[in-house]
Amino acid sequence: MSADPRISDSLYQVTHVTLDELRLHFETEVVVSLDDGRLAVREAPTPVAERKALRELIYASQAA
Repeated sequence: MSADPRISDSLYQVTHVTLDELRLHFETEVVVSLDDGRLAVREAPTPVAERKALRELIYASQAA
């Protein structure tokens, strides 16, 4: 993800992964730390490359 350099130090992307009986579910949020200390949170699509990397990591840890 790229962001305006003026806010990139206060911009975070958080991805939550849950597993049900059939598959993994991904929920991604973009969080910006505001000047007054509050957080602005917005839902965002999870990038394909991130989903792939997380799947590989999770499946590898289950196989170990």
